[in-house]
Amino acid sequence: MNIGLIVYGPIDTLTGGYLYDRRLVEYLRTNGHRVDIFSLPNRTYALRLLDNFSQKLWNRISGLDLDVLLQDELCHPSLLYRYGQRSKWVGPPAIAIVHHLMSEEPRPKTSQFFLRLIEKRYLDSVDGFIFNSRTTLENVVRISRHPRPCVVAPPGANRLGGRMTAAEVDERAQRQGPLRLLYVGLVIPRKGLFELIEALRRVPVDRWRLEIVGCLTMAPGYVRRIQRYIRVHHLTSTVRFHGSISNEALAAEYAAAHLLCMPYAYEGFGIVAAEAMSMGLPVLGSKNGAIGKLVKHGVTGLLFSPNEALAIAAAVSEMYSDRPYLSRMSLAALKDSGTFPTWKQSMQRVELFLDNFRLQT
Repeated sequence: MNIGLIVYGPIDTLTGGYLYDRRLVEYLRTNGHRVDIFSLPNRTYALRLLDNFSQKLWNRISGLDLDVLLQDELCHPSLLYRYGQRSKWVGPPAIAIVHHLMSEEPRPKTSQFFLRLIEKRYLDSVDGFIFNSRTTLENVVRISRHPRPCVVAPPGANRLGGRMTAAEVDERAQRQGPLRLLYVGLVIPRKGLFELIEALRRVPVDRWRLEIVGCLTMAPGYVRRIQRYIRVHHLTSTVRFHGSISNEALAAEYAAAHLLCMPYAYEGFGIVAAEAMSMGLPVLGSKNGAIGKLVKHGVTGLLFSPNEALAIAAAVSEMYSDRPYLSRMSLAALKDSGTFPTWKQSMQRVELFLDNFRLQT
């Protein structure tokens, strides 16, 4: 197959969505398919809308014989017009890769209303979908038009290599000392790191350490606000920033941690949660988004609403004091992770879907 893919910026950007896109491209190319990547400038939402008045991208695409044009759904503001004019469009059919809907993210109601109108227009215009979770599929079905071809292909949890053994997981949970909490993701407002640190301040500082892994350059003002809060409240020896690190270093952080702690982060799937569970880490996650489909509340982790800071603090304190409880939850997370698909299995599902779609169009 000859396939195109539209993304914002470089495809090696360090986020879960780009990781998914990158894995798909690597798999398809390895299996003999041609994949051309079309990168749009990554700028503010309002400026992205101006892309609809440019012919540059479509001139590049029209010169290629593509069977299908994949589009990362986060590019929707740039792609409203071309595919919205279905009667005039003679290019390849469009398949949206939907990681999560921007209109599902927490934001003021007025902004959310207008964003949903724009996102719905885009979703109504494409010919099919690749979803990373059932939750994402359900969110799209709730606001978009009649059913179209689709596939649900969750991310794999095996990017970092082997899983820990049950004996290693139990020994780590029983080890005395402060709980090592892990946050993995972009340091941006919708991930809720500031709120997490506010909640953890309610726990005595000798009971926890927070390790923060992820890019610090996407929202520098937000990062400075968090760092200022840490200094003011004397948490500099308790909260540590690692920035972007290698896969090997990330695997070591998972192996050393007791909990993945991201209870305010809205996720369309939650790649880091799946990876953490494969290393025997219970997940403190959000009731909003798809984490609730991955984590069993009270068994493999705990789920919280945005206003439950006291409950988050209580959960961390309880796991610090009750190591057998932490061990049971850790072993349950490890066991459940054995049912997660590998990247190869999921990307095979996408390949089969695209091949069938090509034959039917």
